[in-house]
Amino acid sequence: MLEQYFIKYEKDPDFLAEGLSIGIIETSLKVMKRKGISRADLAREMGVPKSQISRLFNAPPNLTLLTIARIAVALGVEPRALLNTETAIEEEIAVP
Repeated sequence: MLEQYFIKYEKDPDFLAEGLSIGIIETSLKVMKRKGISRADLAREMGVPKSQISRLFNAPPNLTLLTIARIAVALGVEPRALLNTETAIEEEIAVP
């Protein structure tokens, strides 16, 4: 039953953007934990108020590439933006 909703939204850009934002935040939290970085530390490194970090992490908005890059720099990790071309190739092959 849940699968029908996934199929309905799998090509919805707003749904995909929210999922990407949540993924970025989850990864950021894992890196922060591993490196012992607090939200206050991250805010300081990004040059933003701690309240902005709280907003980002509590209700991830549609993150801009600039915000993702700032988070990555502050955490000392490499940001990447990728499109899965394998999916596109599979769909092209499936078309008669």
